[in-house]
Amino acid sequence: MIIVLEVIGLRKRFGGLVALAGVDLTVDEGEVHGVIGPNGSGKSTLFNLVTGVYPADPGSVVRFRGEDITGWEPHEIARRGIARTYQLLRMFAEMS
Repeated sequence: MIIVLEVIGLRKRFGGLVALAGVDLTVDEGEVHGVIGPNGSGKSTLFNLVTGVYPADPGSVVRFRGEDITGWEPHEIARRGIARTYQLLRMFAEMS
């Protein structure tokens, strides 16, 4: 298997709040993963860290296709093929 995305010990703290405490994740080529959890459980923070929107805390590692992308800017990560979208609650005003 070819590892496409590897997250090792991903941590993020906002002041005294620990948003992520050592998340490990491996996604192999051809796999699809889902991230589920209640509001405030760190799902968006995980994606914001992987895509470079937030900087990860020291000791965290994010690799894409074997290349360490930890600390890269979002546009640099997007050029490699990782990007995110934001939830749109009402994309079409005329539809319910």
